[in-house]
Amino acid sequence: MAHYMVATDMSERGDRAVHRAGALAAAAGARLTVLTIVDEALPSAVSQTMRAAAEAELQRIVQSFAAESAAAAEIAVVTGDPAEAVARHVAETGADLLIVGRHRPRAIADLFRQTTVERIVALVSCPVLMVAAPPSGPYARVLTPVDFSPAAAAAAAGALALAPAARHEGLHVFHVPYKGLMPGDNVGTFLHEAEHAQAAWHARYAIKPTALPIRLVEGGVQSVLAEEIARLKPDLIAVGAHGRAAVSKALLGSVATTLMRDPPCDLLIARPAPAPMG
Repeated sequence: MAHYMVATDMSERGDRAVHRAGALAAAAGARLTVLTIVDEALPSAVSQTMRAAAEAELQRIVQSFAAESAAAAEIAVVTGDPAEAVARHVAETGADLLIVGRHRPRAIADLFRQTTVERIVALVSCPVLMVAAPPSGPYARVLTPVDFSPAAAAAAAGALALAPAARHEGLHVFHVPYKGLMPGDNVGTFLHEAEHAQAAWHARYAIKPTALPIRLVEGGVQSVLAEEIARLKPDLIAVGAHGRAAVSKALLGSVATTLMRDPPCDLLIARPAPAPMG
């Protein structure tokens, strides 16, 4: 049985994540753990009071699920640093999917350091679903930006499994250097290369083109992605994250980092499976 874990700070943002997690776990027949963290910096007496209050509040939240979701939910209250404690609990329990709410925007602080959600994503190896919108039913439209990497394959596979009935569309943006300054059909040449890379990627990772058709578009990644989001209006975007246990934003990937800072909809971030030893 799959194991889903949802981490909540018991805010409205966290409630959205918990309710989405309950619906996904019920649909997948997965075991669900609802987790919250009590700050380790609190005095012992205050910490004990907070733990008791947190357990009661989690029970209230879980009871607001549909009956079939609530029956499968477990509650966990852990003391520690929020990001590190969540990552440690994910590792210890072997969770297959971590679900979190979007971060609380901090205009100045966010310019200089990672958000808690970014830290969590950097520390865990399982896919992370960031819930940004109030759940209103199963995912219907999924957009997957693809760079033909193992990380993109992990994101695509995760999205297809998480939303099997949704309409899935992939997007690959290719860049033509010195466009217009060189003779010949430069766009056609780079498009041809992208088509070959696409076919090889579909075959290598056993992702059927019919399950995830990919649009090949020339231009800048961020601008084309923004246009595609406006066109498709997805309720879920799936992206690959590069690197493992890294604190560098670059290792998460610029697209993933940008989307995590200001998600237009729910966001699934996945890492590639570790390479076999030897």
